[in-house]
Amino acid sequence: MATHVEGRLLRLSIPYVEGWIAELAASHAAPVPAAAAAAAGGKSADAPKGGKAQKGGTSSGDKGDETAMSRCCFAVGKVVEVSPHPDSQKLYVEKIDFGDDMNRALNGDGTSSPRVILSGLQEFVKQEDFLNRLVLVIANLEPRKIAGTPSNGMVLCASIEAGEQRQVVLLDVPEGTAVGERVVFEGHDHPYVPVLKKKLAKNFEEVIAEVGTNEKGEVCWKGIPFRTSAGVIKASLNNAKIS
Repeated sequence: MATHVEGRLLRLSIPYVEGWIAELAASHAAPVPAAAAAAAGGKSADAPKGGKAQKGGTSSGDKGDETAMSRCCFAVGKVVEVSPHPDSQKLYVEKIDFGDDMNRALNGDGTSSPRVILSGLQEFVKQEDFLNRLVLVIANLEPRKIAGTPSNGMVLCASIEAGEQRQVVLLDVPEGTAVGERVVFEGHDHPYVPVLKKKLAKNFEEVIAEVGTNEKGEVCWKGIPFRTSAGVIKASLNNAKIS
């Protein structure tokens, strides 16, 4: 009798255990709610795509996922000094401040001094219009001497050529953008390379080939606007090349 009862109890318990295991497996396979994913540092599927601002010298991201865009450091700086090059009628010598943290990250020697950059803009930009202006810079190019003076980056401009006529204008960075902001793009927000040396310079060449203004004058990469915390970077020239 006892054996019969035990057998009956065993047959009844098996379906219960199997059901419990199925429920447990289902709960582990269930998707994590968006709020929980955000709290854990993950990205929601509804996260906005496009250019965005990022403070500081580097960004979050797993190594090995770098792209040509993520290796580039597009940063907002402020022109604190500008003067004509003593040996050139085309070049300006600028000192551009990116804020202490970004200056140190870019200088690589612990100093926070502004970076010296040369630009061939005397023909197109008045000195007084250049001084104290916010500018967009590709800031991690390998330093090179121009007319005997080391230049540590490139101030980006919009340009249009029509025959022998050429127009060049500085980009309009929105007021309120923080000095030192790095502009990054969704999926390309990994740490930038400290210096784009030798073969790495091709990363910037690849990226800049797809940068220009659209019909609204918005500066875009692959059609996606460069966006700071204060808005989209623009230029007064539509459908122009950026360099």
